[in-house]
Amino acid sequence: MSETAPPYSAPKRENMLINLSFNLLLPILILRKGKEWFGGSLENWLQPEADDKALVGSIILLIAVSFPIAYGTWDFFRRRKWNFLSILGALSALLTGGIGLIPQATVFMFAVKEAALPGILGLLTVLTLRTKKPLIRLFLYNPEVIRVELVDQALKERGTEQQFDRLMMKCTWLIALSFILSAVLNYVLARAYVETEPSINIDQFNREVSDMWLWSFIVISIPCMVVSAYAFWILIKGIRENAGLSLEEILAQTPPPQRQ
Repeated sequence: MSETAPPYSAPKRENMLINLSFNLLLPILILRKGKEWFGGSLENWLQPEADDKALVGSIILLIAVSFPIAYGTWDFFRRRKWNFLSILGALSALLTGGIGLIPQATVFMFAVKEAALPGILGLLTVLTLRTKKPLIRLFLYNPEVIRVELVDQALKERGTEQQFDRLMMKCTWLIALSFILSAVLNYVLARAYVETEPSINIDQFNREVSDMWLWSFIVISIPCMVVSAYAFWILIKGIRENAGLSLEEILAQTPPPQRQ
């Protein structure tokens, strides 16, 4: 008598269009067009004093950075688990808002913040490699993407765990390289585009930050995605060779093939 396999249910995946909209497109639009769209209404409502005209620009900055924060919170409650990249985006937005509102903040502090987050991630990716929970398992070898338990079992049965560890080491350095590249390019772009101190002209600071974020997606995100995609490709290739599994068996988002 054959047993009926339980219906396959793929893990919930993140909607990349919504991700990009809340973490990139909407903040950029608010920073660039917020003063034009609802700056007048805010001024009429707040009626700031003559020496406090930066208040409206500060509120627009807060509105812009609230979108990544709101998305990270919404994604957590929707999927009932922490999304590390959403948390990182929310943290980056929160720090941007903080820098824009602190009277003593400078554009140099903003540039350091832009470089610090990916730089720290690159360092942690390498440092956690020998720990029980290496970051590489979060970025690539993730149960939402790969059937980790099935792969680990197959590696153990075939005695190829050491070969797989060497493969994970290579992937780790590739991911760390993408973070380091991101850190360097973030700093360069921030210094090139964000020149106005937020305490001097918050509106101009907002526009410059929006320009920097727009170019960062082109100059930084695309090369880093290429490196990450290459790392993922060699990981899948290595799993197929070392674990003897097919692509359908490896990927968590595809129904497993029916076995006789």
